[in-house]
Amino acid sequence: MRTAARTRMDATAARRVDLVSLLDPGTRTGYPREYLLSRIRGRRSKLIRNWRALAAEASPADHLASPQYQGFVRERTLDGMWRALLREHGWVRGQMDEAMRRVFAPYFLYAELRTVFIALRSLAGENAQKAGEVLEASLLAADMQDALRSGDAASAVEGIEDILARVSPRFAGLAARYAAGGLRGVEQQLTAAFLQHVLTMPLHPVLRRFFVRLIDARNILALFKSLRFDERDPAAFLEGGTILPERLLELAERDDPFALLPLVRQATGITVTEPDPTRLETALYRGVTKDLRREGRDPLGTGLILEYLWRCSLEVTNLSLLIAGKDLAREEIGAELVY
Repeated sequence: MRTAARTRMDATAARRVDLVSLLDPGTRTGYPREYLLSRIRGRRSKLIRNWRALAAEASPADHLASPQYQGFVRERTLDGMWRALLREHGWVRGQMDEAMRRVFAPYFLYAELRTVFIALRSLAGENAQKAGEVLEASLLAADMQDALRSGDAASAVEGIEDILARVSPRFAGLAARYAAGGLRGVEQQLTAAFLQHVLTMPLHPVLRRFFVRLIDARNILALFKSLRFDERDPAAFLEGGTILPERLLELAERDDPFALLPLVRQATGITVTEPDPTRLETALYRGVTKDLRREGRDPLGTGLILEYLWRCSLEVTNLSLLIAGKDLAREEIGAELVY
């Protein structure tokens, strides 16, 4: 049995592939960097800036159909908004030359994790049509899409594990995780494995700082969950952030939710006065936005593109919150917006 297992491991290692291969190679050659940056600056100027004012409107959905809105989102359904974001990602990537596509491949793949999760949930709910719809605008490579079009969620998880294990052994065990705990466990392991693997890559400094910030945010939220549900799982904290996992474990043992607040301040520069999960999450991602806004000030820098892509994701996330929470108090829903 050991010989057979070793043979499978050797075969996987022999056919190891690059993370970039998980994306559709595309057919366009793209444009020079200066041209792309010019187009991005123009499109960035059309994104929503005053989220507080929009949150106060009686019908945020009507804003999308008004002449005031010049952005890329035209659909009013949550699924339609996500597809609009994927199409915008496709437009940006289609404008890039090959070198720039490689630089931003980790970001596009990180965004496509949500596509994977939506497709798997749709298959688990026996809604293969919805899985196919979200994949229509996806940037994932053909073999990844084929796996996610499988007849059931279990088969799809096995298929993507086979593909991802060629990238890194960190992705092994997804099928077993699904059998043991369902899709929630798969989503957690897949996200953690991706974030850990991506930091082993030769990332552009702007991308590296971005993923470090995401790991910090994930770890702080994991600490909150650990304190709230009295869980002590060392594997919940990822390496690579600015806060060492050892420190997070130490704080988890103290059983003091207010110990989270200095960590949020350290990671984001934003002060939170109480360990409320919504306030914590919003502050953490507002911190990412603040840092990327700083990166995007250089009109000729790579940070400009990353800031635009991040703000596009916020456009969809915030509009989804406003439309889904149309019956909630404006102050309540406004507090959840990231800007």
